Amino acid sequence: MKGEQRKAQIIDAAIALFGRHGFKGTTTKALAEAAGVSEATIFKHFPTKEALYAAAFERRTGVGTAHLVDTLQGYADRQDDEGLLRALVQAILIGYEQDRDLHRMLMYVWLEQGPTENRRMWAQMRHSPLFDFIERYVRQRQAEGAFCSNAPEVVAAAVLALPVHYAIRTKLYGIDPEHADEEIVETFARLLLDGARGGTSVER
Repeated sequence: MKGEQRKAQIIDAAIALFGRHGFKGTTTKALAEAAGVSEATIFKHFPTKEALYAAAFERRTGVGTAHLVDTLQGYADRQDDEGLLRALVQAILIGYEQDRDLHRMLMYVWLEQGPTENRRMWAQMRHSPLFDFIERYVRQRQAEGAFCSNAPEVVAAAVLALPVHYAIRTKLYGIDPEHADEEIVETFARLLLDGARGGTSVER
């Protein structure tokens, strides 16, 4: 097996274990057994368990993000705010459903770390391509007079927080939803757009 394939195999095993037992609860011995390699092989590719976690986070969060941002940019170029928000909400719901281990891994780490480490991780996440795009998009629509003039980082946080909170509850915690995802996507997109416009009614 080539080096990159071996690294990918180790990362996939790490995400699964970190998602079930947390970062602190996962030993390198368990990682080696799950990946079907020796502990020495793990350390050959990742000098520390922290480095393995960072690589796992970067690899999985990067999957599909560039394509999503390109898709959202298309809506932004057409000034189709509701279409953009529908696409964003849908992508978040699908992401939590299809990659539960990654999001479980992140939840564990947030709880295991102290405030200093969490602030560092939040700074890293906040400057990811998706976060950067949403904030730029809000600023642009504010400059064009389409969105309210509230702090753009607050509006961007609200745009992401609603679908993420719902996805955590239904996709991650496994609490049965009372409505189909399609209805949630439509409802959230309209609510978010109303809020971004300052509470004005949206023509249907």
